Amino acid sequence: MTGWVVLAGLFLSSSAQANPATASLAPFLDAVSACAGHPDLTLAVIGVEPSQAALSREQAEEIRLAVESRLQATGRVKLAASADVVRIKALREGTTGLSGAEAESQIREAFAGDASVFLVEPRRAGETAAIRLQAITRNAACKATSEPMIVPIRVGAGVSDVDAVMQGAVKAFAQAAPNASAIEVCPFVAEGGHSTCAGALTDRLMIALDAEARAPNRVLKGNRLDVRRRPPATACSGALTARGRFSMDQQRQSWMELEFQRDGAVIAPTGRRRIGIEGLGCDPTPRPFLDHLAATARTDGGRLTVAATATPFSAGQRLEMRIESRARQSLYCWVVASDETAYVALPVRGNAASLAPLKPGDTRRYPRGYGLDEIVAGEPFENLFACFGVEDGLPPELAERWLAAAPAADGEARLLQPADVLDLLDKIRATPGVTEATARIVVR
Repeated sequence: MTGWVVLAGLFLSSSAQANPATASLAPFLDAVSACAGHPDLTLAVIGVEPSQAALSREQAEEIRLAVESRLQATGRVKLAASADVVRIKALREGTTGLSGAEAESQIREAFAGDASVFLVEPRRAGETAAIRLQAITRNAACKATSEPMIVPIRVGAGVSDVDAVMQGAVKAFAQAAPNASAIEVCPFVAEGGHSTCAGALTDRLMIALDAEARAPNRVLKGNRLDVRRRPPATACSGALTARGRFSMDQQRQSWMELEFQRDGAVIAPTGRRRIGIEGLGCDPTPRPFLDHLAATARTDGGRLTVAATATPFSAGQRLEMRIESRARQSLYCWVVASDETAYVALPVRGNAASLAPLKPGDTRRYPRGYGLDEIVAGEPFENLFACFGVEDGLPPELAERWLAAAPAADGEARLLQPADVLDLLDKIRATPGVTEATARIVVR
């Protein structure tokens, strides 16, 4: 009997070593052991960052459990109940009751271990995800990072793959309009506000249409397809158009619908389809325009910050903004309203102080720090003061457009309409090295 036990143990040990999924973890665990100073490890697998957009919450939990299983299969790791402490706490409170001190002690015990393991850099590709394991010791004095690990994930029932929906819709369009030579793509619209997922879906549609335009059958027949993307906030006016809508329901499930139209008549609709957005890297939350603008800004407090000197301002109070620069950069600021219109605030044509680049450590007050007239609060309103910082200034074409709308020393700024605002925003954000800073101007 003993011999069989020994043989069984050897068989299990060699199987674990032969398993590529566990064998690939050996260098990582060796590095963690070196950090901890001993070979027998207790690890707390925390999981992925809650703010990541590559995976749904269900998929993130599935991956965490898969990682725990692989770690246990190595035979070298004991797991702490870090991610499950809330469930344990709720169970015990519902049965035996827990004092505050007992709950605190339980949480501390659940995170006890040689290192906490975070799942970083999640990248999804179809039904698999690639992640790295990053272990940080309890005293944060040492860390170890694994090579990418491929883990299978599941897409829930009824959830469609975005690219598959796009490709199917484009195929139906090509069949319904085989001789089409041009199509205008209206940007996807997000119900209930603005969402970065609307832009991401528009990008995916452009990719699918581009693939159709380059299809061998179309090229061989000389049947050219010109795909034009309309700027945001402008109407599609072509004979053939593509129009899409993105929405999120109360259960935070994402939906899309896309339809191709010819002279206003629908020729190829997808219907409303529930989609998985994990691979889009977007935020599905619909927000009012000013909230969306601030949430998507490429902020870097180490380079540029702006703030209102009062929140809120009162009627009759002087409006003033504080601008702090921690790098050399040219500054471009505007005041944006909730209806997506805007006025350029800086620079001012003919005003040398506003045209000169800021230096590290510069602090300015707008408007009086630029020698401009004071602005006094009147009727209640809420706008956004937003600035772009660019080390070598905007590219000439963009700089010319911006200054054309800017105020002059003896004249007011030109009101920018939504189409101009959104187009300028996209182009400026695409400028390499641009930094943004935003602050609310609220008058009550």
